[in-house]
Amino acid sequence: MNATEEKIIKRALEIFNLKGIEYAGMRELAADLGMRIGNLTYYFPTKDDLVFRLSETYSESNSQIHQDFPVGSLYDFLKMSELLFKNGLKYQCLHLSMVHLMEQNSKMAEKYEGIRDARYTGLYRDMQLLEDNKYLKFSSEDDKLLIISSNSLQNRFWLSEAVLTEKRQNLGSQMNHYLRMKAHLFKSYATKKGLNDIELFLQELG
Repeated sequence: MNATEEKIIKRALEIFNLKGIEYAGMRELAADLGMRIGNLTYYFPTKDDLVFRLSETYSESNSQIHQDFPVGSLYDFLKMSELLFKNGLKYQCLHLSMVHLMEQNSKMAEKYEGIRDARYTGLYRDMQLLEDNKYLKFSSEDDKLLIISSNSLQNRFWLSEAVLTEKRQNLGSQMNHYLRMKAHLFKSYATKKGLNDIELFLQELG
């Protein structure tokens, strides 16, 4: 990605976060950047192309977080979740327009299916590791799948729920509420060691 593309991506993300992807057009973005519309569409022929690039950038940054913060304990998992939530805030426009984007942007929908499956597999691996390391104890495979599905659902849609009670410009104020909710989800399955990790995370969260 060259400097001009980076500049376009950075400003597009700011405008989309502020107004919503559906309510900001390419001409508005070009004017904001001081560019001719033809110069903008040279790099991104359509808004779908621009949004797809944004989604790729977001996915890559999430993958980097997973790579940089391997899970060895329940505390590790919750701290990694906090970083992923913060990254989601940075790209909140994608979360808030997810259903619309999946319906309208076929290239993005196709790519998302693979990413979703990979993230689910990663969640399963993390839960298995936490069970093996005696942080969690599941009475059945169904219990494990329930906590995995609950985490997956929350990761994808907490911002969509948060925007119902807070303006999109202030969604960060809701983040800790959903992180606490995530931590409490594990209490029913946590061992003593796991409960200690949950309490440590909640204390640090404030």
